[in-house]
Amino acid sequence: MTMELVRYLIEPRRWTTLPGRWEGVFGRRAPLAVEIGFGNGEFLVQAARQHPDWDLLGFELSLTCIAKAASRLAREGLANVRLARVDGRFALRELFPDRSLTQVYVHFPCPWPKARHARRRLITPDFARTLAAVLEIGGGFELNTDAQWYAYQAREALEAEGRFLVRGPWALEGKGPGTRYERKWLGQGRKIFRVWAELRLPGSVERIAEGDMPHARVNVEVSREALLSLAGLKESWPGGAFMIKEVFLSPGGERALARAFSTDEGFEQHYLIALEKGWGGWLVKLDGAAVPFRTPAVKRSVAAVAAALEGKGP
Repeated sequence: MTMELVRYLIEPRRWTTLPGRWEGVFGRRAPLAVEIGFGNGEFLVQAARQHPDWDLLGFELSLTCIAKAASRLAREGLANVRLARVDGRFALRELFPDRSLTQVYVHFPCPWPKARHARRRLITPDFARTLAAVLEIGGGFELNTDAQWYAYQAREALEAEGRFLVRGPWALEGKGPGTRYERKWLGQGRKIFRVWAELRLPGSVERIAEGDMPHARVNVEVSREALLSLAGLKESWPGGAFMIKEVFLSPGGERALARAFSTDEGFEQHYLIALEKGWGGWLVKLDGAAVPFRTPAVKRSVAAVAAALEGKGP
């Protein structure tokens, strides 16, 4: 990991308390702003310069983009920005307390035009509900997109929440957010459309990533074959699911790692469940090498592994 990443990258999955305590992250209490999908970090740099009294968080899934953004921030010597590799929809809901954000920006998200991909779109009724919870009264949301139909759909989702004053979409005549995609689309002769929303009435949202780190003890003897047979263990329910993909054993058979996958309302995670033999039985817990957020599906997978081992004892 480069020094730039060490300076700017945060790991919310390892936090013991959610939502986050942002005063501790930045070392001060200041207005908070978020950009979801920051690309190469061009807009974050601009915003950090323009608002030195703000603290900014950027969420992105691409490691390449995160590394480029960190290098850009380091060159500018900016101290009021942090980056995280977390799905922005999940981060907005789980990492920020109610009425804690001044501004949320989204620039050129993938519109997912096909009907069968509609659930992948960022701005949905669920997103609007989260936005209404985490924005402060008078806080703003800005969307820039080259897809006019998507801008209208975003407006509909925000208006349906009933808590926002929504303006737009309108075609930008001057400079937009100044990102690589803006330059690309303008170079192809496309128009850029903006939607703006201001929160007027506070909302609330249910959060799912909380509680203690899940673990369980299994007080039975378990064979190597029983450990290996955990592969394929799965469960699904409305809104969630998990599956144990494969199991790895140590040479002596006193430790195992189960590679797991889970989804909670579309938020997917890959992680490892550690099984360690001790006095009188086995400890089942999340492995520290790939710590997931403690969502209901993750907790359920740990409990299910322990229950399966209990049933495989002598």
